[in-house]
Amino acid sequence: MGITLFKNCKFLFVTPEPDGIKSGLSVAVEDNKILFVGTEDEYRAQHPDKAPYTVIDCCDKIVMPGLVDGHNHLCNTHMNISRAFPYDYGHISEHMLTTIHDPYGWLTRESLYDISMTSAINALKHGTTTVENSTILPDTAYEAMEDSGIRGILAPQMASSFRLDSDNLNWKQYLEKTRECIEHYHNPDRRMTVAVHIHDLWDCLERLMDGAMELSEQYNTRFVTHFWEFKNAVDRADELWKEEGGAFAHYMRKGLITGKSVLFHGSMLREHEIEQIAAAGASVIHNPDINGSNCGNCAYVPYMLKMGVNVGLGSDYGSLDVMSAMKLMQILHKIMPREEREFPYHKPFYAATLGSAKAYGLDHQIGTLEAGKRADIITIDLKKASHLLPMCTTLTRVKPDLLYFLFLRNCAGTTTSETMVDGKLLR
Repeated sequence: MGITLFKNCKFLFVTPEPDGIKSGLSVAVEDNKILFVGTEDEYRAQHPDKAPYTVIDCCDKIVMPGLVDGHNHLCNTHMNISRAFPYDYGHISEHMLTTIHDPYGWLTRESLYDISMTSAINALKHGTTTVENSTILPDTAYEAMEDSGIRGILAPQMASSFRLDSDNLNWKQYLEKTRECIEHYHNPDRRMTVAVHIHDLWDCLERLMDGAMELSEQYNTRFVTHFWEFKNAVDRADELWKEEGGAFAHYMRKGLITGKSVLFHGSMLREHEIEQIAAAGASVIHNPDINGSNCGNCAYVPYMLKMGVNVGLGSDYGSLDVMSAMKLMQILHKIMPREEREFPYHKPFYAATLGSAKAYGLDHQIGTLEAGKRADIITIDLKKASHLLPMCTTLTRVKPDLLYFLFLRNCAGTTTSETMVDGKLLR
């Protein structure tokens, strides 16, 4: 593919750290990896035999690592239609059957492909280069992700409390299908990771949970699940396992919360539970949009960060985007009536890049712009994004962390000028 040079970046988000934003640097890409980060003169001096084949002038652009959507359902976009039906988010089974599982039953393989592809394109347009996709019909979902060019984390959904006409498997068949997906599709070096995914603890037999964790350990891949998202589900589980000290204590004893566990939402987690998650090394994927709009709750992220929990960021719906999730993460916690409300300006960007990448064991490949890492890169043209104009290069020398605040305050819905995944320009 030759050398692609992102030349003279006005703002280069190298790493998601307080001093990680630079100005005037360039990024060289060779094949699917970042070859060099530094000034253009330094590049030409160090690589005189590697003249750029493609040069992208970034003197008026922000250049940053592609965003990593730590939790999404690419096939869920059509479920917005289900809002036409009565539902009660306070009653977990009524809500799920009305607004989630019934709409899943509408899907054919063709429609799931089309909706997943449309959602993947939406993600790429808004700067996401890696997406976790919790999904039914995983073979079809894989096709859509592969064809879109996005880097994927395929999570075939397993549950035992319901059966779908479109995905009519029992719990043993779900485990076998997940095993097949791992063996056929899991190849992080070629843009696809497969995670073991039970839908939620409340709608899975414990035999399914145990089998899923065994698969995760056997194939050394992540164990992922919706976790402590709805108050009603937590209250019911606590009542079921009250003799063991509650549901969380029960699942800890079962060994479901480990360094391989990625927990979606965590909105109802209490402080002592957050502390145990931190000690176990599990990750939490924060989904502020869907938690606020659907569940009426918000994960205690400031306390999670204080305790050292690795927090990633997700959009949860194919029609949503991580740019908007970053802004919501920045503002929501300041108004929550809790003791801990603050975290450093760069943390939402960290969660949307390195945090989500680390959750899936991909931080050695993606999440920062450093030589040797995969070339997942996005650019934003400031000439076409007037809402970002408060950013000024002087701050890179005076108070670089303030640039995160200025970017995140205004970034919701921002689209990219270029989107590169694994060294290939897709936009």
